[in-house]
Amino acid sequence: MEGAGMNYLAAFLGLLLAGCAHPAEALPIAEGDPQCVTDRAALMALDYWEFDQGADGIRAVLAKPGCELAAADLYRDYHAALRARGAPVMITLPNGEEWPMSETGEMSILYWHEGQLRAFAGDAAGAASLFEQSLKTPEVSHSGWDEYVRGSIAFLRGDLQALMAARETMAGKVAPGYGDINLGVLDGLIACFGRSYKEAYGAPECNRRPAAAAP
Repeated sequence: MEGAGMNYLAAFLGLLLAGCAHPAEALPIAEGDPQCVTDRAALMALDYWEFDQGADGIRAVLAKPGCELAAADLYRDYHAALRARGAPVMITLPNGEEWPMSETGEMSILYWHEGQLRAFAGDAAGAASLFEQSLKTPEVSHSGWDEYVRGSIAFLRGDLQALMAARETMAGKVAPGYGDINLGVLDGLIACFGRSYKEAYGAPECNRRPAAAAP
């Protein structure tokens, strides 16, 4: 995929990554609630896009109050199954092209999604470890993704200096529609440093995202 096609893919991935964070408004966690997952086998059988983005996938679990940890466990188990299978994970782009999200089932974004849910639940150490696994190699890290991840890890570990350094580096790699939402998230983490990740990420007074992208 070259030229315009590569630009199209970059734009699509930018939108995907900007929307990959799940909302932080769920009620207190009720770990192990069987009402969270009514048909685990059906969820595990979905293809990646249906599982991660479809209305009947993980979003249906997250729509139920108190089910963040159940959703995090589903991400963990679904990702483990993809890795065990070892097959390419394909998605269909809006222009109809088939594109591999992964050649082997290893998907860094699923570490991120699981980590965010654990961070919302208060497991800062576990979330930071998962975030580290979502880092990309420089050639495939777009729109300041790695800086966003490192800044988020720094917040979870209580390192304001590292968070601010990641934010400054990221600022030179974003543009409107290409990472600016995530940059706003880091600004919010800085503004509300010392509060929980869930509050700093989602509380209205912490929000520093572009006006059209409030959580």
